[in-house]
Amino acid sequence: MALLSIILLPLLGFALLGLFGRRMQEPLPGVIASGLVLASFLLGTGLLLSGGARFEAEWLPGIPFSLLLDNLSGFMLLIVTGVGFLIHVYAIGYMHGDPGFSRFFAYFNFFIAMMLTLVLADSYPVMFIGWEGVGLASFLLIGFWYKNAQYADSARKAFIVNRIGDLGFMLGMAILWALFGTLSISELKEAMEGPLRNPSLLALAGLLLFLGAVGKSAQVPLMVWLPDAMAGPTPVSALIHAATMVTAGVYLIARSSFLYSVLPDVSYAIAVIGLLTAAYGALSAFGQTDIKKIVAYSTISQLGYMFLAAGVGAYWVALFHVFTHAFFKALLFLASGSVIHALGGEQDVRKMGGLWKHLPATRWHGLIGALALGGLPLLSGFWSKDAILTATLTYPFGGVGFYVGALLVAVLTAMYAMRWFVLVFLGEERGHHHPHEAPPVMLWPNHLLALGSVLAGYLALPHPLPNLLEPFLKPALAEVEAHHLSLGVEWGLIALSAAVALLGLWAGYVFFQRKAFPAWYLAFEAASREAFYVDRAYNALIVNPLKALAEALFYGDRGLLSGYFGLGGAVRNLGQGLARLQTGYLRVYALLFVLGALVLLGVMRW
Repeated sequence: MALLSIILLPLLGFALLGLFGRRMQEPLPGVIASGLVLASFLLGTGLLLSGGARFEAEWLPGIPFSLLLDNLSGFMLLIVTGVGFLIHVYAIGYMHGDPGFSRFFAYFNFFIAMMLTLVLADSYPVMFIGWEGVGLASFLLIGFWYKNAQYADSARKAFIVNRIGDLGFMLGMAILWALFGTLSISELKEAMEGPLRNPSLLALAGLLLFLGAVGKSAQVPLMVWLPDAMAGPTPVSALIHAATMVTAGVYLIARSSFLYSVLPDVSYAIAVIGLLTAAYGALSAFGQTDIKKIVAYSTISQLGYMFLAAGVGAYWVALFHVFTHAFFKALLFLASGSVIHALGGEQDVRKMGGLWKHLPATRWHGLIGALALGGLPLLSGFWSKDAILTATLTYPFGGVGFYVGALLVAVLTAMYAMRWFVLVFLGEERGHHHPHEAPPVMLWPNHLLALGSVLAGYLALPHPLPNLLEPFLKPALAEVEAHHLSLGVEWGLIALSAAVALLGLWAGYVFFQRKAFPAWYLAFEAASREAFYVDRAYNALIVNPLKALAEALFYGDRGLLSGYFGLGGAVRNLGQGLARLQTGYLRVYALLFVLGALVLLGVMRW
């Protein structure tokens, strides 16, 4: 029951704030919501230290409601509740004065509850409850300021695109049920230890589950929803894009590693999609002018890195990057929120610049976040990216092509990370007046996230230094044997990744301080600003034709009923005529009754 309480605590916050939040004064709703998430973190930590836990109850025939806290789900629980708690606290200051303050924190708690359901699930149907729950919560949070039509459209777009992936998830579950007669993850893991049943159908199930991950984690070609999700308040962007919803797809692959480890062709496809997504996100970040959209496209790129690692078989490495990414990406989003707060809502980086001297704390948060994203040696992002680069050469589904591609993306990442920092904090001031630093309630969470962005990578240092994370995670993952490199080669690869990161950071710092750019870059930047016209292509090929078809059917239906045969009008007139007979006078009803009886007798006589 204690395990179930981890989910019920934030769900209680959702119920309390949803029902009674309007009667509470600020900051009480935020304090309640933050406290309940912290309680889940502490309870989860206690259960994990005591050896884990399991909960099971009768639910559907043959499908119990089962939860499991092991090293893998516990690792994700600590990220979701730990980083989620810091974002909750930050939001108390960021959302100050908003008319929907209590409603916001009710949605926030609901999101955390659903994400915890997803990571603690020990069966795919229970995971699917959390999967759909975070989809609903993200819809509510992205469209939080729903009176703005563009924001409401962005929420619908995220919801609809995710449904495509969800269909794949459901079909994948159906195939696994047909093959094994169970959807319990623990039972499927045991069943997979024997001879494979129908490998072709199993591969199809793996691909369909991966389709679900592609939608939730914004991989090519279902990545178009994530940049538009910036419509929500900045804490929403941090919560969705840093440690929770978008990493759910990576977690699904890792939790299903027993399946993908025996499907090399499917794993290769995951790695290819991951590398393509990493490159697409990095190239698209260069042209963005919205301070949050730059960070959003970097999220797409970093998720691609995670899928590349999972695809080559390095599941623990993918989760290592989930861990470090949670700190520096949350830090970048919340630092962006502090900048927006300082400038009275301004988000265009072309109207920023020179903020280094005005925001003494946020400038360091932004710098640490940008350097960790860019892979500066000794910061957290460097260690996890280097682990991914090495994994492409040492794990069975990898190869030199993946390594070279990931190395090139690392250079691009360092360059656009410095572009973000230079445009916002350096150079001359452009268009803002009297910026002010954020209040302490917004700064302290960022202090802790900055500390994590520096130190988190040291949990998984390379050989021969002590690696604490790999032995912690590996017992809960499928065994995929990697061949070990010599110590000299390993440190040589580390030196190469460090050199590449330093080169990219230096090139970005120098290049983006220019006042004029060459024509080739301006052309590239224009295409990048439009994300290489993928949205336009989708609208032209899919959205607009379907809209036209829907409108044609609507007008055809209306014409068929009202115009061609007059059926709609006739039914309306008949209804109006009958309504006039209801006068409310008893003598009229008596007269009609007698006339009706006479007509009936006449018909019977005839």
